[in-house]
Amino acid sequence: MGDESLFYRPKSPLLSTINTYLGGPTPARKDDPAVRFGPDGIEYHQSYGHGVTVRLGWQEVHAVAVLPGPVHGRQALCVYPFRQMPEPEGSGPGLLLRFRSLFGTPLAVHWHHVRGPSLAKLDSHLSAWTDGRIALTSERPSEAQ
Repeated sequence: MGDESLFYRPKSPLLSTINTYLGGPTPARKDDPAVRFGPDGIEYHQSYGHGVTVRLGWQEVHAVAVLPGPVHGRQALCVYPFRQMPEPEGSGPGLLLRFRSLFGTPLAVHWHHVRGPSLAKLDSHLSAWTDGRIALTSERPSEAQ
């Protein structure tokens, strides 16, 4: 991935903890999932800094969506590949199975646990990288694609 990529990675645990004490979201863990979007596609890390990395070119991605999470007022950033992803391995299978049941894809990050560019910036880059084929949506894509 080049310099134009947008990276969403877990927030600083210390900062997240302080925000929690001030009424913010629960703290992120250093091994929470992360995702990088770039001109060539996506890289999804099931456990930031270690574990399995999934790489998909844009021709393999059906949609990118921001959906309501399981806790009211929180969202998840989700990537929907055209093909079914293999069952997860390594350190995070429980979380990826949970993402699949909640969002229909194991490739997701809880928005309140990551830091990175704004969703508006991601949306504009998605359009440019995919020649307008993919735009950030707030709806779960149909599975009949």
